[in-house]
Amino acid sequence: MTTVPSSRHLLLVSLLSASSALTAPAWADVVTEQKAWPEAGSWGQAWGDDDPAAQRAPAPRTPRAAPPQSAPGYVPPPAAAALPGRPTAPAAQAPVRGAPPLPVTEMGAAYPETGGWGQAWGEDEPAAAPPPRSRAIPSTIVNSEPAPRQTQAARPAQAQPSIRAEASPTAQAQRSASRAMERASVIMRGEDESGDAVGLKRPPRIIPRAMRSVKTTEDGNEPVHMVADQVIYDREFNVVTAKGRVEMMHEGRTISADTVSYNMKQDVMGASGNVVLTEPSGEVTHAEYFELTGDFKNGVARDIRSIMADNSRLAAQSAQRVGGDRTDFDRAVYTACEPCRDDPDRTPLWQVKAVRATHNQAEAQVEYRDAWLELKGIPVAYTPYLSHPDPTIKRQSGLLAPIFGMNSSLGPSISTPYFQVVSENEDFTLTPRFMLDRLATFDKPDKDVPTSVFKRMQLAGQHRWRGIHGEAITTASIAADKLTPGIRGHIESKGLLELDRTWRAGWQVQHQSDLAYRSLYRIRTEEDRPWLMNRPYVEGFSRRGYAMVEAMSFQGRRVIEDSSKSPVVLPHMVYSTVSAPGWAGSYWSTDSDALAYTREVGTQAQRLSSKVAWNLPIISPDGQVYAISTSVRGDGYHADHLTGTSKTSGSSGRAIPEIAVKWRYPFTRLGQSLTQVIEPVAMVALSPNSGIDSRIPNEDSVAFELDETNVMRPNRLPGLDQTEGGARGAYGMRWAAYPSRGGSIIAQAAQGWRQHKASTFAAGSGFSSTRSDYVARIDVTPIGNLTLRDRVRLDKDSLVMRRNEAGFSIGPPLLSFSADYGLMSPSTTSSNTSNTIYAKRQYINYGLNSSISRNWRSSLSLNQDLASNGGTVGWTANTMYSDECFAIVGAFNRYHSDVAGLLSGYHLSLTVVLKSLGEAPFSVF
Repeated sequence: MTTVPSSRHLLLVSLLSASSALTAPAWADVVTEQKAWPEAGSWGQAWGDDDPAAQRAPAPRTPRAAPPQSAPGYVPPPAAAALPGRPTAPAAQAPVRGAPPLPVTEMGAAYPETGGWGQAWGEDEPAAAPPPRSRAIPSTIVNSEPAPRQTQAARPAQAQPSIRAEASPTAQAQRSASRAMERASVIMRGEDESGDAVGLKRPPRIIPRAMRSVKTTEDGNEPVHMVADQVIYDREFNVVTAKGRVEMMHEGRTISADTVSYNMKQDVMGASGNVVLTEPSGEVTHAEYFELTGDFKNGVARDIRSIMADNSRLAAQSAQRVGGDRTDFDRAVYTACEPCRDDPDRTPLWQVKAVRATHNQAEAQVEYRDAWLELKGIPVAYTPYLSHPDPTIKRQSGLLAPIFGMNSSLGPSISTPYFQVVSENEDFTLTPRFMLDRLATFDKPDKDVPTSVFKRMQLAGQHRWRGIHGEAITTASIAADKLTPGIRGHIESKGLLELDRTWRAGWQVQHQSDLAYRSLYRIRTEEDRPWLMNRPYVEGFSRRGYAMVEAMSFQGRRVIEDSSKSPVVLPHMVYSTVSAPGWAGSYWSTDSDALAYTREVGTQAQRLSSKVAWNLPIISPDGQVYAISTSVRGDGYHADHLTGTSKTSGSSGRAIPEIAVKWRYPFTRLGQSLTQVIEPVAMVALSPNSGIDSRIPNEDSVAFELDETNVMRPNRLPGLDQTEGGARGAYGMRWAAYPSRGGSIIAQAAQGWRQHKASTFAAGSGFSSTRSDYVARIDVTPIGNLTLRDRVRLDKDSLVMRRNEAGFSIGPPLLSFSADYGLMSPSTTSSNTSNTIYAKRQYINYGLNSSISRNWRSSLSLNQDLASNGGTVGWTANTMYSDECFAIVGAFNRYHSDVAGLLSGYHLSLTVVLKSLGEAPFSVF
């Protein structure tokens, strides 16, 4: 019974003629001046026209290695050389008469070296009829006996019986005369030479016009496309054998091999010799022997090696492919480590060995059964089942590696994170943490063990969303531990939404139940500050303007101790514009501000402020730079619950005209090794001396301290509630050097002055009299292996250090040392010198960093408080190793705490990360 070939094989079926000749278009190599791929031969050689005298006998047959055991019911394809009824003696050869030379047309010569199908059978002149076909000598087999390809594991080439004919002198003449025309024929077709993987040039394979337009067959299926150096068809057994650089493509899959034998009746294909199967996902599978069905979806393989899309590797002794989307491996080994370049056979850093592994491409999952994890070839862990997503999956829902911890206050704990993918742009992680208490015994009952399960658990989670027009991330946790009665927890959320091309909206939400909660549970905020802030806002950007509306509330130590004093700002609106340049480059600018805040206990107020300024930048012919500004500002206030005045409520206003001039005169000196710039700077401003109005509350001009960033401003006070009036100014010098080898050295110093002494600046701010303290700064960034920074404020009379923030780093990346020193004088508010914001501070931090190699990094830091009752605040040591497939991070920290409910102690964490398998963290604190 004959089976009708399916549509998948139309290309192979089309290679067959109704009788005994190949009539469908074929892919062939064009022979140029130098024979391309001589070991494969040409179509003319296949018919024997290159050797007129040789009577070549078939090579002795070599037994073929037995294929691996296939699945039940699976029928392997019979090899062409092993079919029953093959002859063992040479067959008689039929002489072939030559034909006259072919004419040259506009398209060039017509492949004279291959000849026409009539020429191959000698139809141009009368010739002896070929012998009758019999089962013993099939007359349709064509072969050129190509030399076997040299591979790492060379095997004897299997001999095939062949029928060869004598080459006619006319055919040889035709080949010599047409070589010059073949290249012109290729060029006129619009084709060119192409290179292979190593850059070698070879003539292109000529694809007939009819093949280029064939996309699908009549029933809508994609045909099988094949490229080979030689194709042999056995009409009796309906077997097609392709040899020499065989490539077959079907539905995005590609298979290449040295030899492919296809049984059209059974729809089974066998491939041997350097077999490579490429999947549409990018996975590449190598095997010594493959047996597949015609659609590449089912089969078996021996000595298989798979390289996945992320360069991870999976090897096995044998494998079975089922349904085109699942592969079962026996005695499998998996690793994500790349082979060593110097010693590819070296055991990888880690690998997983399993009795059986399954790669389910439909579910994008790799599963292992009876698996051992080995480090440097040493088994360290066993699991009866292990799974992980394949490289095509970036995120997948499921349980993550558990986290083990030990806390001196909470005791031992274990966390089991669960990751859930909501959509392509949204996911969340839910992490329950279970505190393990000591078990009570009859002789030593433990009364501290809570009876409620919830009091031994903390629930934390994080939600992430990112879209085309915005993103958001939210982290929250809740607990009811045995240390503090009631519910404890925290929340932090931050997001941004693009409303249109002009406007966007965002928010920041931060809240915690008590001061010790985040420190106790080791929860870090994005902005690790001593206070928390809630801030929703909307802002817009135009070409020459900016607008913003926001609301704010705060939480900190003082706020938690007395939340009634916490202000709530609702709303705060800002609008600023800058005009286009006008006369001499001058421009106008406007700044408007509206603010309202309230609190349960304390001052409540509303403020409206607007400022209009005219600005003129000037550069003189000799290089002096001026910035002239004239402005008028108007403020209006209404306040309730005022302190320090007879009237606790009322309204007030003020108008502040101001003129300011900034000047600088840079001088430059060029040198071969160093370029220097020295620049004197000065500022002069004039406005009414308004002083302090007790009817205007001060909320945003508190805690001023002079430094190099504000000494040159016309109004050195922050915010709008307090202003600096009268005649005032500042002067200073700036020097910069730029070495030719890179880096920079910048130093600056300045001092401020004013005509009248006022109480707008508090004691300790550096500007409590008519002349300010000296402020200076130096930055060396970087020169060689040295980086230096220092900010100082010196007393104007005694030159005593009032503030110093210095830091430096020296040494190469192999081993570098750093230190940071800080000294800050006591700070008070401007309205009350007895209200201290912070006392005198003095500290020093040491650091030691080492990058031993590209993979190893270590650091050590020590923090000390230099106050009279200070000492070592804490120290930290970190070590990390990371490469392309493995990472281990260890950290040890000694910390000090003065927060109630949190004990000082140690923190130890160890995290092991195996690429594609996950991470295993452990912490003790």
